[in-house]
Amino acid sequence: MEAQPPHPAAPPKPPRSNAPTWVAFALPPLACALWLAWAALTLGHAESEGGRAYDMVLYGVGGAGLTAVLAIAVLIWAGLRGFIGHALLALLTGLLLSPPLLWFGAGAVLSARRTDFEQRQAQVTALAQSIRDGDAARIRAAIDALPDAPGPAQALCMLQGRRTYKLVHWVWFDEYANGPNLPSEQLLTAAAAVVDGPATAEVKQATLRTALRALGERNQPERFGAWAALWRRTLPQPPPRPLLLSAEPDAAGDCAYGEPVDFVLRHWRDAGVRAWLDAGFGFAAGRDQTVSALRALRRADSLRALLAADAQFAALLREDEYVGQQALSAQAGSLSETLDASEHPQDAAELVEALRAAGARPRTTGPASDCELFDNAETRRDAARDSPQRQAAVQRIRAVLCPAAAKPRASKRDAAAKTKR
Repeated sequence: MEAQPPHPAAPPKPPRSNAPTWVAFALPPLACALWLAWAALTLGHAESEGGRAYDMVLYGVGGAGLTAVLAIAVLIWAGLRGFIGHALLALLTGLLLSPPLLWFGAGAVLSARRTDFEQRQAQVTALAQSIRDGDAARIRAAIDALPDAPGPAQALCMLQGRRTYKLVHWVWFDEYANGPNLPSEQLLTAAAAVVDGPATAEVKQATLRTALRALGERNQPERFGAWAALWRRTLPQPPPRPLLLSAEPDAAGDCAYGEPVDFVLRHWRDAGVRAWLDAGFGFAAGRDQTVSALRALRRADSLRALLAADAQFAALLREDEYVGQQALSAQAGSLSETLDASEHPQDAAELVEALRAAGARPRTTGPASDCELFDNAETRRDAARDSPQRQAAVQRIRAVLCPAAAKPRASKRDAAAKTKR
């Protein structure tokens, strides 16, 4: 019987792959690297919102949880391959490498953000210096070079020291990088550079309205003439007559500006009426602007100037009962405070008398007449602060607002004296 040939030896089994160990080692640093890449894209530049820092923390916690789940899966895989010990050691090594990676990576993100911030801040500083130098071409170039192209109106708003520029939030704390607070003369210089440049009329007028906000808030009606001269340069030449200045209110965060007439009259009141007239502007026909102008008055000579400049005011006071009542009612509610604060209380009395002489009639009906408004305010005040000049002004005012009164109302002091007797 022939001998059977020996069976060939079974091929040796290939060694099991140690891939789970390498995956376990790379998993924590890779998760940290992905998180840092997201942070760099989201927070590594100056205009990103500081609130995203909270998102960074939340995403970090979520990423850590997901990494833990993946780590458990990798350890199970390693156990099936027989490399659980190697995988645990590799995972621990990767975890030990993660904190330095996070530390230096976060520092790089913050450094990039700070560098971007400082570069942008330097551009704002360069714009402010160009305005101080007064070179119109350099001013326009510096505005155009600003990051994110905010435009001339936003740039001038920022130069009033406002929080309007996207340089403002950092990662772990708020850095409200308000722009330089330039004086009004320099703001007008910057506005003039924009007006003389190639910008559209709409952009030029928005820039001027931003500058007007600064003049109003700084109580500088004496600069309105220079501002008005710039406004004229944005209009078709020769400008229309009468020259009316009316534009819709606009809102742009801290740079919001209102309708120009309302803005001037609300901030400067009587001085605003005079500044408006002195600049050669008129008031649109109808009640809105005319009533605002009449309610802003505080001196009789301002009323006379208004009547001389625009015949519609005289006609409205004579013929429109509402307009006259609005003019007197605006005075009645605050006359007591005006008399107390004024060194010349007769000015208030002269204005009330001038309004009545021009045709305005006091309101005698409704929830409170003008007479009642004035008398109620007088009753609440301290009578001990009276002066002969103030008392004389009160009697003149009551003669206009309270035409039906037979005699002047007794003051609190007189009433108390009668009670004692």
